[in-house]
Amino acid sequence: MQNFAFIDETLDINLTQSYFLSIQVNLDGLSFCILDPVREKYIAFSNIKFQENLNHDDFYDVLEDLIANHNLLKLSYKYTKIIWLSKKNTLIPNSYFQKEDLKKYFEFNQKLHDLDEIHYTELKYVQAYSIFTIPNTAANIFVKQYSKVSFYNQQSPFIEYSLFKYHSEAKTVFANINHDFIDLCIIENGKLLLYNNFTYKSDNDIIYFILYVFDQFKLNTQQTELILSGNFDKNSKLQIKLNEFISHIKLNKPSEDFSYSYTFKKIPKHCFINLFNLNLCE
Repeated sequence: MQNFAFIDETLDINLTQSYFLSIQVNLDGLSFCILDPVREKYIAFSNIKFQENLNHDDFYDVLEDLIANHNLLKLSYKYTKIIWLSKKNTLIPNSYFQKEDLKKYFEFNQKLHDLDEIHYTELKYVQAYSIFTIPNTAANIFVKQYSKVSFYNQQSPFIEYSLFKYHSEAKTVFANINHDFIDLCIIENGKLLLYNNFTYKSDNDIIYFILYVFDQFKLNTQQTELILSGNFDKNSKLQIKLNEFISHIKLNKPSEDFSYSYTFKKIPKHCFINLFNLNLCE
């Protein structure tokens, strides 16, 4: 995904303290959008790709410089929400959740590094908590820049929006494709049946994991709907291949609770659905 920026002419840099800023970031790059909460309208969006194969120290230098000097990111906002893209997450039901046990929950199926911070957010539609990590250095860069900031894993907007928007009594499969891993969930009648993520190296890996989930839940590939989003082009080879196995595939769309600047028309919104839907998360 190449660099681009779209800004609505109604954006007023003198009013940013009344706007909401949402940022999605990992080692590959940073995307952000700005919401005017009075009009419930997104008025700016940008995607910034980083140099490939940055080591962690160089990445943090690039991130800090970008946040401090970008003409929009350096401004003050009413609230800032950050998605740290990572497959290092887990879900814990509300009934079992105890804040003092965060480390134990996370290490049950993930490796905790010395410089990782453990964070958590509540998923109101699932009655569970998303537990995830952010590198301490990255978190400090954002905390230093923004007075009110909250951190999320992409797991939260992915699951919450799937439950919020889709109310079919039939099982529905959702797949969000990130740079090197895929998030998958299954929803039925407003309930989360499955969430998991898988590392991939090729389109064939993605297809395998999706079909594996279909097989494990004995879903009919001619009847069950697959809702796709994430890092791929519309009508890409991946989607063409998936159509050979699964009959009903749709591209996911951002929430209709918000409006979007006309300048965004060229943006493949399915690629950034978690970022646009982040403001639905508490």
